[in-house]
Amino acid sequence: MLKDNILKYLGEKTESYIQDQQNEVYTAQYISEIFGVKRNTISHYINQMIDEDKVIKINTRPVYFFHKSVFEKKFFRVSRNNFSSIEELFDEHTDKEKTDDTFKELIGYNGSLIESIDKIKTSVLYPTKNGLPIMLSGPTGVGKSFTADLIYKYSIEQGVIKKDAPFIIFNCAQYYNNPELLSSNLFGYVKGAFTGADKNQPGMIEAANGGILFLDEVHRLNSEGQEKLFTFMDKGLVRRMGESDGWHKSDVRLIFATTESLSENFLETFLRRVPITINIPGLNDRDILEKLQFVYTFLINESKTLSKNILISQRALEALASHTYKGNVGELKNTIKYICALSYSKNIDSDKIIIKLKDLPESFLKEASSIKESKIQKRSDILITPTSNYNELLFDDINSTKDIKSVYKKIFYLYKTYQDDRDRERFEKNIFLEINSFIDRLIFDKSKDNKNVMLQFIISSLQDVLKYIENSYNIRLNGNCIYTIAYFLYLKGCENIRFSKHEDKLRDNLYHYILENNEEEFKLVSKLSSLIDSKMDVNLFKEDEIFLSFYLKSLKIFQDKKTIKSVILAHGYSTASSISSVVNRILESNIYEPFDMPIDISVKEIGERLIEYIHRNDISKGLIILVDMGSLKDIYNQIKDHINYPIAIVNNVSTQMALFIGGLLNKDLYIEEVIEKVKNHNETEYKIIYPEKAKEKAIITSCITGIGTAKQIQKLLEKSIPKELGINIIANDYGRLKRDGTKDALFQLYDVIAIISTLDPEVGDVNYISLDDLISGRGEEKMHKIFNSVADEDTIIAINNNLVRNLSLESIVSSVTILDSNKILENVEMCLNELELLIGRRIPNDKKVTLYIHISCLIERLIRKVPIENYNNLDTFVQCQENMINNIKKAFSGIEETYNVKINVEEIGYVYDIITAPTEALKEF
Repeated sequence: MLKDNILKYLGEKTESYIQDQQNEVYTAQYISEIFGVKRNTISHYINQMIDEDKVIKINTRPVYFFHKSVFEKKFFRVSRNNFSSIEELFDEHTDKEKTDDTFKELIGYNGSLIESIDKIKTSVLYPTKNGLPIMLSGPTGVGKSFTADLIYKYSIEQGVIKKDAPFIIFNCAQYYNNPELLSSNLFGYVKGAFTGADKNQPGMIEAANGGILFLDEVHRLNSEGQEKLFTFMDKGLVRRMGESDGWHKSDVRLIFATTESLSENFLETFLRRVPITINIPGLNDRDILEKLQFVYTFLINESKTLSKNILISQRALEALASHTYKGNVGELKNTIKYICALSYSKNIDSDKIIIKLKDLPESFLKEASSIKESKIQKRSDILITPTSNYNELLFDDINSTKDIKSVYKKIFYLYKTYQDDRDRERFEKNIFLEINSFIDRLIFDKSKDNKNVMLQFIISSLQDVLKYIENSYNIRLNGNCIYTIAYFLYLKGCENIRFSKHEDKLRDNLYHYILENNEEEFKLVSKLSSLIDSKMDVNLFKEDEIFLSFYLKSLKIFQDKKTIKSVILAHGYSTASSISSVVNRILESNIYEPFDMPIDISVKEIGERLIEYIHRNDISKGLIILVDMGSLKDIYNQIKDHINYPIAIVNNVSTQMALFIGGLLNKDLYIEEVIEKVKNHNETEYKIIYPEKAKEKAIITSCITGIGTAKQIQKLLEKSIPKELGINIIANDYGRLKRDGTKDALFQLYDVIAIISTLDPEVGDVNYISLDDLISGRGEEKMHKIFNSVADEDTIIAINNNLVRNLSLESIVSSVTILDSNKILENVEMCLNELELLIGRRIPNDKKVTLYIHISCLIERLIRKVPIENYNNLDTFVQCQENMINNIKKAFSGIEETYNVKINVEEIGYVYDIITAPTEALKEF
């Protein structure tokens, strides 16, 4: 337990960590003081957690510790668990960012070139002085020189060469008709080696010492030159032309480039010494996404150069991306430059450059007329600005089809983007949007296949599988879920999906991401996969499990928060599904479950489906049923005997109404509040139904500190009151109780026999017992009165004894905070003593008990950087109670210093409210 609490503490502290902050709260000594145990005990547990890959250790003086997974979610992934300093830890990220940014400039770095980039990194980082030689192969204009330049930058960033290391470019084609001149420039020469050699001259290899030599068009090197070169590659020694003895040493990294066939133009002995060959594909061999990247990049560059926005039509864009370019990237670049320049010259005074299909060269027009099917999403003209980002432009261009492979490719693309920016929230949000967009199309199309025998078999088999899953995992899947998964499996069986090697690698990495970050959904999908295999003989692969894991996560089926449940009941094959899907998407929450009903369905059948839903879902906060037509009374009569909680039925459902109600449900209102706002917003028929059964008895717990403390008091009372009495202990918000009184929905559902709170919410005639009375024993008589009608004398005595044991001040403080209760009570006591001296009054004991609990929670809130930030009439309070605010601030100075926190004026306001609450006047000294 202590070990778990230490990890929890480190998690909370790591979550609030600010880079370069040096704070003792991350040290073993401080943690030992918080938990009241010896430092070596804390160190023992932390060292275990370092070995378990849960904690990061910073070997400074003092030593700091971070929760590893929390750190990685907040900042970046780390390669190890031990670092010599904070700087070294964050330098790891800086180095990684630089590395990623280097090759990010290459179009195809997350696509066709991903394997090539991995090879390049391998060659640069190979643990020899000069790494491994690299051969760049590909036709003219594909970017071999640009790639070589990036390799040079990457080598500097990795520290394998110095920042001022030379980068020598030597084009062998310049000397292709004079092999001797080529050799002399490359290897150097001595005086007298040939006519005109009037001095000793080192060659390019020696000039590149300590850096990189890039030999372009290296196939122009004859056999003798290649032999000389691989001798240098073997020994690091070179002999100048005309030398008969002696060698010159040079440490050089070699990059070669050629447009020709390797097997036909190079000696086999030479090629054996170049283990890394990178083939850079021609523009015509790239897929449509990468071609679009090039087009957008050059258009953005022209927009910057000309300082004008560019508006290009969809047809012109597709023609540029689909054209066959003999000169590869260079030809595309020059074509776009020519088109933009021509348009600019014709309309110099215009604020934008407009490019239509007619503005392209004639050869493009001929090709454009032969394009039968668009590969780009049809949309209006595309606006390019100097600040445009090609990734954002690109994502809108992928054609939206119900093709599963295209969805997988988009998911892989999004994951590659996530690997670069590590923004997990944005990544998963984009994934959900993509998957749900795909699912929308499935729902729209499902009516077309409703008589397909195979699809109906899958749906029938899946019903049993999902029912088993629901019961096993105690979850509820919405009505669309079965159709979504069934149609997904059906389409999957219709396609033969294969991926490239780099897509396979992305898939495997993404699969690992699911294992680490979406554990609950992954376990569920693994079980689902096993059941589908055994029952339907359908194998799910990694990409399928990735899709289903994200789909299930988007449904938020593992959320613990109790909310008002809501369903849409509409006639038609997919009316309810369509409305719920649109609203859930807009509100980014799984609010509605759809019930698609046949036109001729009977009221009895509707009732049966609703009763099944009520029995399998937790509707303790209530249920709202939106219906399209029919008698509310008839529906009510069908379900009234199955109601234990309030249910509201609203007629004439529409997308607009569902959206309005969904927005209210996200605000965590009571069901009565929701319906009241619906009534004011729409003139529509509605009915609220309350259970007709005898109400169960309940005790409400509350606290001015917040619902969290009320829940802790609830747990302590549940330990003290026997379950056999059938009394529900329910935590409720103090502000809501004080505002709504007996109008609160709890009073409609329960026979509330008492409210236990730190302050009296003044709710009608309901019995109120202050928490400090319970702790001090003064509430014994009131408790006896409350329980007298439901328990015998012996049970009441047992309850009282339990309360004495469980409701000590120390136990309550210990339950509401992870901080050391003894130490915190000591600090609060000094704070209150100081406050009494400052205000010249004694604070009554009943107030002190409340303040002990409230301030303990306050300290933890401040430590976790989640203070209360709202207070009624704050401006008036600041103006009228300046003296009291200053006194409370001074009294808290010791706590602020001890826990390294600052108390804000809103928190001071609540302390003031407790002190001045009208239950007992402050006594003069």
